[in-house]
Amino acid sequence: MPNHLADGTGQVSPRSFLNALRTAAQITEEPYAGHDHALHWEAIKRGVQAASQTRVDEITEDIPWVATAIEPLKGLQVPIEQQDVESCWRDADLKTQLDALQLASDQAPAATGPRGTKLSELIAELIELGVMTNRKNGKLDLPDIYRVAFGLGRKGGVPRMRSS
Repeated sequence: MPNHLADGTGQVSPRSFLNALRTAAQITEEPYAGHDHALHWEAIKRGVQAASQTRVDEITEDIPWVATAIEPLKGLQVPIEQQDVESCWRDADLKTQLDALQLASDQAPAATGPRGTKLSELIAELIELGVMTNRKNGKLDLPDIYRVAFGLGRKGGVPRMRSS
């Protein structure tokens, strides 16, 4: 479970871990009460999904521009090429969205927008924040703790959350 809850810097938030564990225990208690182990695998998967949503809510509250930047990538699969990310951002006119977010906020610019103005600088800042990682093959990735609730896929990974 910790591997799915770690951000791009390898850190696991205690709140995320406890949320995932609590959710998994609650889910195991009902439909899987006779299961041989303390936690059922399906309950763990749903616990990770709940923790992901909590972590995305937290980062959206603390650093609103992160959600604005990741939203255009929804539905894509990671790992992904950097030029594909930048292309999605250009198609979504991300710069205009980030400017509007900054204008609408009464917070300091650092809280509402990235430091850089180039798309490559934005990627570097997301990597620094642990929201993205850069793989050895040069592709970009999102750790499960963000990927799941932001709605990005990964072959063989924890399934992204589906709208109800």
